[in-house]
Amino acid sequence: MSASGKKIAVSGALIIILSLFFLHFAEYRPNRVLSGTGVSALELFGNGFYLLTFLSLLILVLTYTGHQKHRLIICFTLLIIIGLTLYYFGFPRDNKLFNLYPNGRLSLGMGFWIIFLGIDMVISGSFKSDKKNLIYRRLFYLSLFFIIFVFLISGHLNNLSIMKEFFNRSNSFFGQLNRHLSLSFFSVALGFMIGIPIGIMVFKDKKMNSILLFLINIGQTIPTLSLLGIIMLPLTLLSQRSEILKNIGISGVGFAPAFIVLTIYALFPVVHNTIAGLKMIDSDLIDTAVSLGMNSTQIFWKIQLPLSLPIILGGVRIAMTQSIGNTILAGLVGGGGLGSIVFLGLAQAAPDLILLGVIPLIIMAFIIDSMISFFIVLFKKKFLGIAE
Repeated sequence: MSASGKKIAVSGALIIILSLFFLHFAEYRPNRVLSGTGVSALELFGNGFYLLTFLSLLILVLTYTGHQKHRLIICFTLLIIIGLTLYYFGFPRDNKLFNLYPNGRLSLGMGFWIIFLGIDMVISGSFKSDKKNLIYRRLFYLSLFFIIFVFLISGHLNNLSIMKEFFNRSNSFFGQLNRHLSLSFFSVALGFMIGIPIGIMVFKDKKMNSILLFLINIGQTIPTLSLLGIIMLPLTLLSQRSEILKNIGISGVGFAPAFIVLTIYALFPVVHNTIAGLKMIDSDLIDTAVSLGMNSTQIFWKIQLPLSLPIILGGVRIAMTQSIGNTILAGLVGGGGLGSIVFLGLAQAAPDLILLGVIPLIIMAFIIDSMISFFIVLFKKKFLGIAE
């Protein structure tokens, strides 16, 4: 473990310990909207608090020693900490505090969320000097998501407020999740199909460079909400004048304006990465191909495109993760998605309902980003012979 990595890991371990001792791990509220009483880890977990403290101190000692051979033990210990935390959260409680109100709700507190910051710092610092840092971190977080998923489907956490919000909206939740994924995926797919040809045109024709990039950059710099407002006006006028557009569901609100705006935002990273990928190819390689008798079409399909594809896919990766976040604003114009749940939670001042919309966003962005990253690494290794 490098010196800088050791400092990060030790700081993360200290954050975990301080979260257990000084921050509220939960909040008990009379109902879903009113403020409640903060509950410490000791009150919440009882004797389990001392076991979690011991494991956190073990993490601190292991990170302080800085030995590479301790990294696997650190990972397993962190997973055990999260597993035990979720396990203790699901216990029925006989403390009078938890029986004050018939409709009382237990929400996850600041300490629970801050502990994830400490865990991320420990993992980042422990693998900082390793060439496979990204892979190890992805594997760790996939294991972490698996543990959380097991606890969720087991019903062990059904008493938490966020789970009660889920059960109250389980029918609409999966529909909104599907709409969110559809908007994100298809807008990026269209941006991919349009953006790559534009990037190639800009690369080959220098005269078009300034005009096309200027238009794309303008679309990127306009705030998302403002761009939604700009798009809604012409779509409203078109739908009023065209029965065909109106009949197929295109109007100033709903799916159409959100889809158009997300596609515009997806163009920027795809176009720029396509240009960057083509520019990075050594001119001597192109000259060699020409000397071997290859024409421009063969050079493009056999040399330029394969070599630039990892960079282009990097643009798709950026566009996809960006689109998952931006799609939340579709809820403001009737486009559906998880944004409708988030804004409903904001309107009702229900923090757990907001979390019900936000947490799946984070998980989706992480999983999709990991999948695309893995595919890029695999493509480099198998087809280009580049080891990560």
